[in-house]
Amino acid sequence: PDQAFRVLQELTINAVNENRFDDASYYYWTLAMQDLDMTLDAEDSAADNLAKFKEHQRKASIYYAYHTIQRYTDEPFTSYMPEALFNISRFLLHELIKDHPKGVSKFAVLYALSKQARNLGAYKLARNVLDKINSLKVPKRFKENVDLASLMVRSKPYHDNEELLTLCYRCSTTNPLMNNRGNQCVNCSQPFVHSFVSFEILPLVEFQLEPGISDQEALRLIETDTKPDESEEGEENIMRVGEEEDPFTTKLLTFQQEGIEFTPVVANRSLLQSLGPGEVIICRWPAPLRYTYYRNLMPDMSITKCESCNKVFHTDDFELQLLQKGHCPFCRSAGYLSTPNQTEDDED
Repeated sequence: PDQAFRVLQELTINAVNENRFDDASYYYWTLAMQDLDMTLDAEDSAADNLAKFKEHQRKASIYYAYHTIQRYTDEPFTSYMPEALFNISRFLLHELIKDHPKGVSKFAVLYALSKQARNLGAYKLARNVLDKINSLKVPKRFKENVDLASLMVRSKPYHDNEELLTLCYRCSTTNPLMNNRGNQCVNCSQPFVHSFVSFEILPLVEFQLEPGISDQEALRLIETDTKPDESEEGEENIMRVGEEEDPFTTKLLTFQQEGIEFTPVVANRSLLQSLGPGEVIICRWPAPLRYTYYRNLMPDMSITKCESCNKVFHTDDFELQLLQKGHCPFCRSAGYLSTPNQTEDDED
């Protein structure tokens, strides 16, 4: 196993050095899952392995997104829409605040973002990004384009298209396009959940289980689907849930941030029973991790989750990728796909 692990690490390094960032993403994801397995085999180093799991998982996401930007800047044509390139480059810009993985060009990310920002009417963002670009060493073949764009953007109004601004579904705060805190809300610190094709932010709000509720019990409570109907009994149930200590909807409506740390909604048993299976997305991580729970605040929006890597996608985007590639675009697994209105029994 140790030799196989070293070979995988060498493959990862070679993929980065050869600019095969899609392969690098896959290898880093494989390394992350190996780290998770090792936490059970070596309990004395479990904390270190969990830290490596998070690091490798994050690098896998960065290289996966950067593969699209690298192809966009190096190749003459792209199949991605301007909105997708805009979202991907913003995702990368915010991820690179924490650290800068080898091989990822900050200039390429900023260049793609500035170009799509101008195309979509985000002129304030474009001007700020071009100022950042001019502080870097600009490759010679891009120098003329950057200088011309810097002049032209000065003639545009200094504001962003309001349709492009990011809405936090947790606290309803409108976030700026350039966020110094990264891919999270400036008010409540909830991490944004992206669709891993278009990188559009999905209307998912994370919640945690009340202490004493196991993942298996939570699954049973959610699958009972006892969401109240429009009746007196339903009204009584709604009032009863509303009086609980941390009800989901009331928590969102009466949200008050304390400090800068993210504090998710805490769900008790009655709240879990009030949620329909089609409203909840459950990321079933292997031990020692706990499951991660999200509520879809727009149930009419169809969202698909890969059961292998727990990445979420707009269903239409995912199905197109599945037809083109035959597997999950992120982890390359086939046959591990689900939508939130599937029950756990259906998947088993």
